[in-house]
Amino acid sequence: MLSARLIEFGSPLRLEEVPVPEPRGEEVLVRVEGAGVCHSVLHFVEGRFGRISVRDLGLRTPVTPGHEIGGRIARVGDRVKGFREGDKVVVDPWEGDLTCHYCRIGEEHLCDNPVKLGETVDGGFAEYVLVPNYRYLFRLDKLEPREASPLPCAGITPYRAVVKRAQVRPGETVAMLGAGGGLGTMAVQVAKVAGATVIGVDVREDALLEAERVGADYVVDATKDGVEEVRRIGEGRGVNVVLDTVGSNSTLKFVDALDKMGRYVVIGLYGGDINYHAPYVTQREVQILGSVVGNLDDFLGIMRLAEAGKVKPVVTRLMKLEEANQALDNLRYSKVTARQVLVP
Repeated sequence: MLSARLIEFGSPLRLEEVPVPEPRGEEVLVRVEGAGVCHSVLHFVEGRFGRISVRDLGLRTPVTPGHEIGGRIARVGDRVKGFREGDKVVVDPWEGDLTCHYCRIGEEHLCDNPVKLGETVDGGFAEYVLVPNYRYLFRLDKLEPREASPLPCAGITPYRAVVKRAQVRPGETVAMLGAGGGLGTMAVQVAKVAGATVIGVDVREDALLEAERVGADYVVDATKDGVEEVRRIGEGRGVNVVLDTVGSNSTLKFVDALDKMGRYVVIGLYGGDINYHAPYVTQREVQILGSVVGNLDDFLGIMRLAEAGKVKPVVTRLMKLEEANQALDNLRYSKVTARQVLVP
């Protein structure tokens, strides 16, 4: 099968022919119909999450990247239950060993010994992907695999951040940073489902238009006194929640846009540093939170919303697997909004 392989961190992906895996036991082989191109894949390929080297995280090459995967089941192992060949599925790539403390409390995405498709094992930038356990599959009914492929990251991540970490409530105001990107366009929709007024914040006109298209009530150009404009929309007090899908020094200054008792949730991996005077945390009772992807409950939550038509993945560009490096360059040089999907 054809695969876009990462041979060395910091180098372009290389197209290679590799053997098609054979599923055993609880494993499932999925024929990939769409693989979303997440910004974190770019960070992974470049070898750093901010100042954190991926090698310090125990990650090694060669490996096939790609953790947003939709397709059809090609073959199943002999202990697989409830799935069969031909089923349309998406794959939850954040899989635990099921034995560590975090897996036992239902937070398998924080597993001490994780299986991460596209990082610790081969992912979806290929014609086939081997899923280690069928419990991490969701059978699609109304959605097609290609359009649904971004949901296991671009959907699950904002779902957890909005619903679980920020606990957004009806009537609250949420500022969405990076609102025109893959996570941002989904985050806007999830926050709207939660009953919030949403301010889409970005730095490019096409990204702001994308945020408007998916339902943002206001849009703010972050290059033009963005913090003050967000505070103004928040009736001069600020907003209840800021969701930062970027995590750069430029976006992290929006912590100053929080109202009292506001929640700032960081999910972006750009590599900025939070600089906020500690007494303000106490005096204003603000919370600064982190959120990373999601657990199986979050996966099921976003998939059910999408199957019900309450949120919709925004795929703005379909590209061939052979164009994987071009897709990464599009992210690197801000040439795309929402989500690109590779089609093997």
